[in-house]
Amino acid sequence: MMEKTFRNREVEAEFNISKGVPRSHGKDGSFLMFIWNDSTRPVCFSVDDRSVELNSGQITCTTYLQKVNFGNSKDLDDLKFLRFNREFYCVHTNDSEVSCNGLLFFGSNFNPILNLNDEESHRLRTLFHVLAEEFDMKESSQEEMLRILLKRFIIRCTRLANKQLLKDGDNQTEIDLIRQYNVLVEEHFKSKKSVSEYADLLYKSTKTIANVFSKNSDMTPLEVIHKRVIMEAKRMLLYTDKTAKEIGYELGYNDPAQFSKLFKKQTGMTTTQFLKKNQS
Repeated sequence: MMEKTFRNREVEAEFNISKGVPRSHGKDGSFLMFIWNDSTRPVCFSVDDRSVELNSGQITCTTYLQKVNFGNSKDLDDLKFLRFNREFYCVHTNDSEVSCNGLLFFGSNFNPILNLNDEESHRLRTLFHVLAEEFDMKESSQEEMLRILLKRFIIRCTRLANKQLLKDGDNQTEIDLIRQYNVLVEEHFKSKKSVSEYADLLYKSTKTIANVFSKNSDMTPLEVIHKRVIMEAKRMLLYTDKTAKEIGYELGYNDPAQFSKLFKKQTGMTTTQFLKKNQS
């Protein structure tokens, strides 16, 4: 187990790398995170209520809005983690492609999984090693150097994502619009429930938004909103003591029946059935 952490307490900035699950994992949900399987065996874990299998030589990314649970998973010692909060990196980066709102973290409706070949694995291992060394430097320039190295890591992964995740002929402008829509949903899903409200924020018509999603996504813009609400509802049911009525109210539904109807439509279960299934 190796873990190194940098903190700037004045601005609450934090950056952490580790080999093996970080000791503080699960205690603070404010991190964006790279999970890299640099072992020879696949590793299984869950992101919210979805199972993820990360094979050897694969990297995935998660956001501070997601619950990552390793449970009793085996072979975790060779997983590599890079975790950072918005205060460390996001507020310093204006380049939209490699920002916290870029393709890796909020660019789609799923957690991207990137495949590394031998050459790319070697490059990222070298970069990870240089990062580990920099954490031991106690100089005034340390924070900026760590941020530069993290950006290099993000750039390399973003290049892989552009090659592996985007289809030939994808319209980058339309992909960016979907990314911007997803980011806005992440920020406002508790208060804004209609596509028209997000279209207004983007200065687009609802028809334009719908057409872009129909060409580039397997979800409609309304499904993005509903799935985000239900994802949060599931998390709150599993990890808080709040009632379904309290959760519905917190998610913007003053009418409990409306929330219950949406939950059943999206999951095929009532909130009570969902809890029983996941607690058994």
